[in-house]
Amino acid sequence: MPKKILFIYNQVVAEERKACFGECALVKDVDAIREALKESNNHILSLDLHSPLQLEEFILANHSIDLAFVIAEGFKANPHTLYNGHGAALVRRYLAKYNIPCTHSSFESMEVCRNKDLTYARLRERGIPIPQYLVFETHFINNIKCIEAQVSEIGYPVIIKPAGGGNSIGISSKSVVYNFKDLMEQVKTVQKQLGHTTLIIEKYLAGQEYTIGILGNKEKYVLPVIGFPKNLGVRDAGTKITEHTLRDKFEFITESDKRFNNLLELGVDSFEAVLANDVLRIDLKEDELGNIYVIDVNGTPALSFTGSLNFMANKAGLKHNQLVQLVLYKSMLRYGLAPNIFFDELVKGLILKLIKHESIEVA
Repeated sequence: MPKKILFIYNQVVAEERKACFGECALVKDVDAIREALKESNNHILSLDLHSPLQLEEFILANHSIDLAFVIAEGFKANPHTLYNGHGAALVRRYLAKYNIPCTHSSFESMEVCRNKDLTYARLRERGIPIPQYLVFETHFINNIKCIEAQVSEIGYPVIIKPAGGGNSIGISSKSVVYNFKDLMEQVKTVQKQLGHTTLIIEKYLAGQEYTIGILGNKEKYVLPVIGFPKNLGVRDAGTKITEHTLRDKFEFITESDKRFNNLLELGVDSFEAVLANDVLRIDLKEDELGNIYVIDVNGTPALSFTGSLNFMANKAGLKHNQLVQLVLYKSMLRYGLAPNIFFDELVKGLILKLIKHESIEVA
C-alpha cells in the first residue's frame, strides 16, 4: 500500500545559493529528488520550508503522514538556522511533536553531526582520531589573548572553522593561519560574516583529504572511497561548487590500497559513534606523516547531481534517482513501514547491484 511521504527541503535558484543560503538545494536538484521519490509508487507531498508555523500548518492540513524525507537544513525565514548547526535538528523536533518519523538521523544525532564541537567530543569518547583542537566563543573576542598559549600548544598552522553547519560556510583559504596576529584577524572576519558564533581552532593537517559515504543502518553499504587531489588546498564553498569539474583527478581508494582498511574502519566507527541512520558522509584528512583523522561528519550530505555522495554512488553503479530511493527504502524499513511490492522489488535489485560493484557490505 502506498505511503504518504512528506518531502521537506530548502530550495533556492543558483543566484541565491550563497552566504547563509549556501546550504539550500538548487531547484533542479529538488525536482530530481522529488521525481525519484515519486518513482517509489508512494504518495509524495512537497514543502519548501520557510518557518515553523508553515510546517505545522502543512502537517495539520495533511493528516496521517507516514514519513518525512528531510533534506532541509532549517527555516529560510530564519536564515541563521540554515548554518548555525541547530536547524536540521530543530526541523526534526517539530516533526517529532506530531509523531512523524523522518529519514536521515534523529534530532539528537543531527545536533551532534551539525556541531563540530559536539562531533569531536563524541568521536574522542570513542577513541576515533581527531585533530588537536580548542573551542572558542566569539562573544569573548576581547579576551582572545587567553587562548594564545593553547593555540601555541597545538602548534601552527591552525585552521579556524565555524562549529555549526556545513558547506564550508565561513571557511576560505585565509582560514589557515600561521601566527596569532592572523588568527585574531580571521576570528574577526568570521564574526563579521556570521555574528557571534562558536569556532573550532584546530591543527591544520597538510596531507590528502578523503570522503566516505555510508548507506544503511544495521547493515551498512560503504560507497567507493574518494581521495581528493593532494594539491586541492582548503575545500571552501567556492571549491566545492566547482569541484565536480576536477573529478578526473579524484582517486578511488580500493581494497588493494594499504589505506583502505583504516579508512573503512574510521568511517563505520564514526557512523556508529554519532548514532547515524540511513546515510552519512565522513571527511578525513592526513597529517604530514600519513596519519588519518576524522575532520567532519555530515548527517545531511548533499543529494545533488554534482555532490560527492552521488559521484561515489555513480561509481558503484547507482544513478542519482536510485541513490535517493535507497535512502528512502532503508528509512522505511527502519520504522517498520512495509514498502509496496513494486518499491520493494526495485530496491532489492539496487542493493544487489551495489554489492556486485564491490561496495563493501558491513553487517
